[in-house]
Amino acid sequence: MQNKVLSIRQPYASLICYGIKKAENRTWKTDYRGKLLIHASGNNMSFFDTKSMPQKFLNTWYDYIEKDEWNCPDNAPENIKNAYKMAKDLWKFYGIAQDDSRPVTEWIKQAVKEHGYFFKSTAIIGEAELVDIIKDSKDEFAENGQYHWILEKPVLYEKPITNVLGRLRLWTFET
Repeated sequence: MQNKVLSIRQPYASLICYGIKKAENRTWKTDYRGKLLIHASGNNMSFFDTKSMPQKFLNTWYDYIEKDEWNCPDNAPENIKNAYKMAKDLWKFYGIAQDDSRPVTEWIKQAVKEHGYFFKSTAIIGEAELVDIIKDSKDEFAENGQYHWILEKPVLYEKPITNVLGRLRLWTFET
């Protein structure tokens, strides 16, 4: 079966598949609507740098994580709940215990040696539904002057399709 694919740099590809980022910024639009496979491009990453996150999202995240670092409150917004899930998946992937007191940079370096990279690239890592393209999304990740591709029903694949080179614009992948 042929599927439409969009290549997106890490960590944004993973943030979409976890349901944290719901608007993808592009300088162009398409008439296509429907299922999009999400291809992770760029470099493999052990952890994302907060420089890749919009300040509005970080402020909300810090508000919740300061209340309880390991447990997400029931009243948190959906994307924050999804961020907690991603953080817990990252800790589990690297085998990090909640009470690990080592500096983050220390355990990440060791964990990458033992387990590889959490945010993989050169792979189709999931999918989402492209439901609309607008210019005025309120998503924290939406950038002014860009088309905002609105993505719903994100899925992170348990087993990514690896060793897939990405392409510019929408492209087709045979599954």
